[in-house]
Amino acid sequence: MAVKDPNVPLSRPYVDAYWELVRRCLTDFFAEPPDEAVALQKKIESLPYARQDVFYHGDPLSLAEGLAGKQANESQHIQFQQMVRGYRLPGFGWLD
Repeated sequence: MAVKDPNVPLSRPYVDAYWELVRRCLTDFFAEPPDEAVALQKKIESLPYARQDVFYHGDPLSLAEGLAGKQANESQHIQFQQMVRGYRLPGFGWLD
């Protein structure tokens, strides 16, 4: 397994999909506006790449739960897994 160079940013498609999933979870599952996710994305993207890498090890649903102050139910977890599979991007290791 290849190790990512911490001085190189994650791919833009991965980062964009990650934040789109966070926003979708907030709006679709928790009826919350995506504003906090948008602000947090700007903050995270201003960090050094190595610190960003650590952040992106968490899954988008857990982040959305934290931002909303709510827990996803079993049905929402299943829906989330289906949403993730729709992106067909490598590197979504937290799905498995």
